[in-house]
Amino acid sequence: MNKSKIKRNSIGVLLVLTALYLSLIAYFCYAVVFYGSRWFSDSYNSRVKMDETNPRIIPGSIMDRNGVVLAETKEEVVKDPTTGKSERYYFRVYHDKAASVAHVVGFNHSKYGRTGVEAFYVYYLMGYNNSLIEKIYQKAFLPQERGNDVVLTVDFRLQDYITQLLKQQGKKGSVVLLNPKTGEILAMVSYPTFNPNDMDNVDDDSLLNRATQGLYPPGSVFKVVTAAAALENIENIGERKFNCTGAVEFDGTRVQCYKGEAHGEVDLAQALAVSCNTTFSNLGVEIGWKSLLKMGKKFGFNEDFLFSDIRMKMSSLPITYKTSKPEMAWTAIGQGKVLVTPLHMAMIAATIANDGVMMEPKLLYKVVGRNGDTQKQLKASVYRKVLNEESARILKDMMIKVVQEGTGKQAQSGVITVAGKTGTAEEGTKDQQNRNLAWFVGFASVDNPTLAIAVLVEDVGQGETGGTQAAPLAKKVIEKAVELGY
Repeated sequence: MNKSKIKRNSIGVLLVLTALYLSLIAYFCYAVVFYGSRWFSDSYNSRVKMDETNPRIIPGSIMDRNGVVLAETKEEVVKDPTTGKSERYYFRVYHDKAASVAHVVGFNHSKYGRTGVEAFYVYYLMGYNNSLIEKIYQKAFLPQERGNDVVLTVDFRLQDYITQLLKQQGKKGSVVLLNPKTGEILAMVSYPTFNPNDMDNVDDDSLLNRATQGLYPPGSVFKVVTAAAALENIENIGERKFNCTGAVEFDGTRVQCYKGEAHGEVDLAQALAVSCNTTFSNLGVEIGWKSLLKMGKKFGFNEDFLFSDIRMKMSSLPITYKTSKPEMAWTAIGQGKVLVTPLHMAMIAATIANDGVMMEPKLLYKVVGRNGDTQKQLKASVYRKVLNEESARILKDMMIKVVQEGTGKQAQSGVITVAGKTGTAEEGTKDQQNRNLAWFVGFASVDNPTLAIAVLVEDVGQGETGGTQAAPLAKKVIEKAVELGY
């Protein structure tokens, strides 16, 4: 082999190795930027564990947006009767009604680790974001280093009110309320809940944060996604008429409307108002898997949300070129294999309310330092543009019709105008009783939306629907939020 060929080969190998090295660096930078906060907040983070012992650093307090202390560290001085020496002990204490915010605030426990804000914002709570000067000052002049206080966007009054509503209803569920213009989460409740002051008496079901970690079939609330796909893919869809006979078949699979009711001739808006399964299942087949999947992805399905303030499970819309007509029909009405979290459904409602723009959900209002200085302040962030304004406007009008004339009448309020969509989803097998889910998603007011909501009620009985179980709950929550000035 001649020298020139060896040289060329060596250069080729060097270029390949350099490209691989640069790719590794690029991936590492990407991972640090997008996953760094997740790694740092892991319960097994050795640095945090080391700083907690003794403890070297006292974590800051967690407060709601109005300054109500939800979690704090208290000190107890115990005198040894034998030696006469005093020892300081530190322990984390949660609000007297901590169950109302338990899934949001989370806990720090030797058995269960860290969860919620206690985990995700440990970087601020432990003061790791402090300047070098502040760190040196604390080490040199303070008897105990201290982290920073974290102020959340949630309102404790709303959290407690919603928790009591779900408790009175006696069913498991979740309610998420946010500002569609800023993404601020005003309330995020999961029920059943637990008392973080008494972690020895909890069960796994109560620890589940249904709002962000629970995946459920959306049922008819998914029809807003199907309607959006129809608006942007079928020409003159608003002028089309559909004839509902109460049931329709796809390759031998029967899809019927609630109780087999025949709605007769309806347009798209009327079909959404009465939640017509035959119309939307037909639309799903007509739109096709590619266009429905594209719209679903715009809304965030099949996507790992890398939000700066919150973690949530990925919602699933598993359709491909292999998806059959019956599967497409069921998918279009929110059944089949479609799964979604309540927080994601609230974001979808908020997107429609916000002229087609999805905002990033925010849970961190601000970070306050030892001297009361604001170190970090909430800044609204556009996550993505999902719909054009015309499609969003049409969907708004359709959702107004749902509440004024259709299945969402029990969400009507004398205090504020509400728009929305109801849903009743089947969960489990046909042999299981009381496994239906009741949904309501919507926003208020219709002229100037400042509230977007998702309500999920589990285990509703036969004959109970989203319109009878979730819509009235949404009305009460929205009216309470208006009463509090939101």
